[in-house]
Amino acid sequence: GLSTVAAASMISVIGISSIVGRLICGGLIDRIGLKRIMTIGLVGWVLAYSWLQLQGGIWTLYVFAVIYGFNHGGLFTAFSPKIAALFGTRAHGSIFGAVLVSAAIGGAIGPYLAGRMLALTGNYKLVFVILAILSVLMMGLNLTLRPVAPKGPETVYRRYAS
Repeated sequence: GLSTVAAASMISVIGISSIVGRLICGGLIDRIGLKRIMTIGLVGWVLAYSWLQLQGGIWTLYVFAVIYGFNHGGLFTAFSPKIAALFGTRAHGSIFGAVLVSAAIGGAIGPYLAGRMLALTGNYKLVFVILAILSVLMMGLNLTLRPVAPKGPETVYRRYAS
């Protein structure tokens, strides 16, 4: 029900917030640790998806766009060092490539499934509840996964995992 200008500006706000999130969180990873940054980002996603359950008008969508975009950027910045911390650097490119391809497949299938849920339920509430639940599951994985790579020169990346 948004105008095309409002919808486009929403995407712009997400993009700008994502850039800010990447810049800020990239520096914070070095200061407070990778695991903490990823946890904060995932909590941000849960809050953003929960916020969408409110019916407060267009301003609630802008608040969502800022919260979601910032945390998306921060999480995206953390993926590469998280992979290095978990698996080492020997096959980092292959593993990171597989993660990005998986994300692209999810990005292609997700909107289709969301549209199907809209057709079945008449709204997107269930979609955002599912996304919040998936974010909580990702948070659990982030907090419990341990490195599997053998010790070697890449152990420097592991210090970011805590």
